[in-house]
Amino acid sequence: MGNSRNGSDPGSLFISCGEASGDQYSRILTETLRSKGFHGDIWGMLGPQGVSSGAKAVWDSRSLSLMGVSEVLGAIPRLIRMKRAMTDKIVERNPAGVVVIDSPDFHLPLVKALRHKGYTGKVFYIAPPTVWAWRQGRVSLLASLFDLCFPLFKFEKDFLESRGVKCRWFGHPLLSMLKGIAPTDIEDQKGKTVALLPGSRRSEVRSLMPVLAETANGISKRGFRPVFSVAPGLDKEAAGLIREGCRPWRVHEGPGSELMAASEMVIGASGTAAVEALILGRFMIVLYRASLSSWLTYKALVRTRWISIPNVLAGQELYPELLQCGVSPERILHYFDRFTGDTDYREGVIKAMKAGCASLGHGDAGEGWASSILEVLGS
Repeated sequence: MGNSRNGSDPGSLFISCGEASGDQYSRILTETLRSKGFHGDIWGMLGPQGVSSGAKAVWDSRSLSLMGVSEVLGAIPRLIRMKRAMTDKIVERNPAGVVVIDSPDFHLPLVKALRHKGYTGKVFYIAPPTVWAWRQGRVSLLASLFDLCFPLFKFEKDFLESRGVKCRWFGHPLLSMLKGIAPTDIEDQKGKTVALLPGSRRSEVRSLMPVLAETANGISKRGFRPVFSVAPGLDKEAAGLIREGCRPWRVHEGPGSELMAASEMVIGASGTAAVEALILGRFMIVLYRASLSSWLTYKALVRTRWISIPNVLAGQELYPELLQCGVSPERILHYFDRFTGDTDYREGVIKAMKAGCASLGHGDAGEGWASSILEVLGS
């Protein structure tokens, strides 16, 4: 349905995401909605993947690719201006629905402003904030502002529903996304590749690349082939830092999951990659290094023992977590040697990985999201 004369577009759908993983989910949702016959305009804040599915990017999702308190604080004036412009545009066009994905520090104020300005359309949240881990006060916002939330994990659904948030869970979206994934061609030495993931944000890359470059030397001396991943959608400066910093090692420019599938092990930045590694059955050494202010904030507010979801699911340190000063080539290689050299340890980890993967569900998240959204919009 096109725009009416007064600018209102009640047949359209607004989608907003701010992370590389969120961009993946926007593509899945858009493609599934189209396959189900949704012909309205799909527009919003999107990245390359969302755009590739036919949605229109009025704003670039990479504007929200921030990490750390200091980086976020510096961007606040720009983000406030963007939120105001976005709010005005949504109210003006009056889409049938609004879908926000992850990035709660931007999306919760956005939806709150929309409701304050009188937007009465349906609002959905894919990958809502991890209120089970910190800032539980946000639960009331989820219950009051959103018509339906789609958490990624069953324990999140149970937590939110017990507190009055309307939820549906269909399994983790990466399950269908990674089904039948083809490993990338890593030349020879099959089975000896190690995937090194410096991250999907510039700040992560700057922090982790020197450590990973030195780690790559140790990996090579042990008879393995280190391959660095340049995350899709990474800005040119960060991608250049990886290409320059990893010489003479090989760089993989495609999806990191393809590299993981062709690798024996994964070493890299904490985040969605750990869930991908779990689904693909790959051991991962998880790294997290942020500014001092970000770390102090994390320590003060986060209530969970682990930062990596596979560890949360397992209830134990399935994947070693190296944090802040603990991120060093020596510590990384310690766990590398343990996994490759200790048969009992390796077999125990592999068994726990299979159990953790089973807890991710078996459904088709994209199918569930799209069907639910169309159902609510039609009610």
